[in-house]
Order: sequence, then structure tokens, then C-alpha cells
Amino acid sequence: MKLLAIATGCIAMLLTAGGCSSGTQRTVAPVHWDLNAIIEPTTLRISGYIGSSSCSAFDSFEVLEDENMVEITVLAVSKQAGACTSDMRLETIDVVLSTPLGQRDLTGCLPFEAPPGEPDLGCRTIVPRP
Repeated sequence: MKLLAIATGCIAMLLTAGGCSSGTQRTVAPVHWDLNAIIEPTTLRISGYIGSSSCSAFDSFEVLEDENMVEITVLAVSKQAGACTSDMRLETIDVVLSTPLGQRDLTGCLPFEAPPGEPDLGCRTIVPRP
């Protein structure tokens, strides 16, 4: 009966919290991305550096636009567990803008390296991916 209660508790946790583990925490954080191509004036192809295939997964991306700037944030979910594999997974994303990129600043590619309030000036560099 006790085993059934534990299994039921784990199923409930899976449905509500996304997992059943002993203290494993999941965090969502921004990750570095590269511009791979400007497909159309309103479509950018980027690759987000998601992380280890055993510990990280693509979560989502966000786009903020105004007349002077486009800021793209790629988010990855990370499970802080034991050892992770040393591979680096990339997630290719086609970002559709509401208006053409034009001469607007493109920011967000280096979320940990740009000082607060300063744009990432290197985000327009195209890094082709196969």
C-alpha cells in the first residue's frame, strides 16, 4: 500500500511539476545564439547553444521589437543533476519579425557577456550552419 502511495505521488508530481526526482531542480535561462542567415527581410535563421543532450533542452524563444532594435532571447531548460555529457546541442530556429530587420540593431546573442543596458554589437555576424 505504501508503494502505491509513493507511485501515485510521483504520477501526480509528473503531471503537475514535470518530474519526480529527489531534489533535482530545473531552471530556464537564456543561452548564446548565432545568426545563421537572413532568409527574408522578416525571417532570421538562428542557432541556439542549448547545452548537453543529457542535461539541457530547448525551451522557447522571445522576440522584442521596436523601430530601432530587435532583441532575440533563446531559452534552454537545464536539469541540475549528476554528470552531464560533454556534447553541445544546437537548436535551429526561424524567427519571423513583424517588420523587416533593415538597419535595426540585432541584440540578445550574448546574454552573459553584454553589460546591462548595452547592446550586443556582434549579433549581425552571420555564422553559417549546414
